[in-house]
Amino acid sequence: MRFLLLRPEKIVLSDSEDNADDYDPGARRLFAEEWGISPDSLHLKAALTHSSAAPNVTESGERLEFLGDALLSAYVARYLISHLPVTVGEDTLSRARVQVVRKETLAVAGRELGISRMIAIGPGERKEGRHKNDSLLADAYEALLAVICLECGDSALSVFIDATLGFALSAVVQNPPEPDPKTLLQMKLQATGHGLPVYETVEATGRGHEHNFVVVVRDAETTELGHGEGPNKRAAQMQAAKMALLHLNGSQTRLNENSP
Repeated sequence: MRFLLLRPEKIVLSDSEDNADDYDPGARRLFAEEWGISPDSLHLKAALTHSSAAPNVTESGERLEFLGDALLSAYVARYLISHLPVTVGEDTLSRARVQVVRKETLAVAGRELGISRMIAIGPGERKEGRHKNDSLLADAYEALLAVICLECGDSALSVFIDATLGFALSAVVQNPPEPDPKTLLQMKLQATGHGLPVYETVEATGRGHEHNFVVVVRDAETTELGHGEGPNKRAAQMQAAKMALLHLNGSQTRLNENSP
């Protein structure tokens, strides 16, 4: 593939303008040529049409996103089973799959493919920068997976995923993920009889694609354990869980030090 050069940590575009924001029909044609898709494909047109620019749902990428999500999940699961040691358990496999298919990872691939220049989106949404939003890019990437499968077949889909998500697949095989802070906090609270953690968003600021969320986490007895902030709720919850773990581990250390 001419314009995709793989490196272990990311994909590099060799002859596209990564920072261009304007809709460019030529970019869509180039993509179609590179991957053997007819530029007049109705599947491709739908995949790269946001609901804000579609007369109805059948002319947007929403149904294709559904298929692409399922195809990607199955491919990543098969890849992990083939490339990780047989001693790796289901929990680690599940975390590894989530790490690859989460929207932030797919958005990286979508951004490097230049989806923001290929996708048709309402003028208001483009003005607000929605075409660069992680969720939109991830959804469009999944829709493109469905297009590749329907237009070119399973073998082409495998090539496409390896080319565009190879960096994430390689990284997760080299370093299988440990439990994230939210999972560790839940395990710790349940093990000590404090129930499930409860996350509350106490502040949300920003507009367009620039946001900041503040989240507080409490145990089942409503005792505040920590707070965190981030550009989305997930990141803020992760930070809150991390602070809660530091608080709980510090309390346990002090308790052990004061024990006779």
